[in-house]
Amino acid sequence: MIVVLIGGLMASSAVVGFGATHRGRLRAAAARVAAAMRFAYVHSLTTGRATRLVFSMGGNSVWIEDTQDAHVLDPNDPMRAGGATVDAQQVEEIARREAEAQINLRPRAPRAEFARPAGNRYRVRELEGVAFTRLYSSHEAEARERGDGYIYFFTGGAAEPAVIHIHGGNDETFSVMLHGASGRPEIFDHAVELPRLDENTSDELDVDLRDQRVREAAE
Repeated sequence: MIVVLIGGLMASSAVVGFGATHRGRLRAAAARVAAAMRFAYVHSLTTGRATRLVFSMGGNSVWIEDTQDAHVLDPNDPMRAGGATVDAQQVEEIARREAEAQINLRPRAPRAEFARPAGNRYRVRELEGVAFTRLYSSHEAEARERGDGYIYFFTGGAAEPAVIHIHGGNDETFSVMLHGASGRPEIFDHAVELPRLDENTSDELDVDLRDQRVREAAE
């Protein structure tokens, strides 16, 4: 009886330890994504280039790309790329969808060409033991779950609001939300969606605090 009890306690401890390991990886991955968001935000500010953070949806890779071209975020882009170019394998699909888009005769800005900057600091990062499962962004009407997902950062010190879901091996999901007006990432230990435009978010408070700091510095 004692042996069975000890065996049960050991099994319970192993399960708890296994779950804690997965949750620790998930938390660490969320922290790295938040750091990547801050890095992309600063990169855009310091280089004067429109920048985007790229996620391999369903995978675990993340990297940044930038462009010298003027980039206008297009929420009605038929390719769901925010008005940027996509890889060569999608050329035929681009032609078909953009031909369909001509029906409404809506003018579009030229597509900006993004590329990953040279240098080891811009290498593709792979986050161990997790996967990116869903990306909500302001340039896509629906959450992205496949292909490459993008979050855009602009030279004026702003970014598009977005939320990325990170799934661990223990059926848990963390979320990292990017507040667009301030470029501030926020981590949640559960799945959240992108707030609607008519909902109150902390972006307004962030902007007010930033403006206040600017006024205090000028005095």
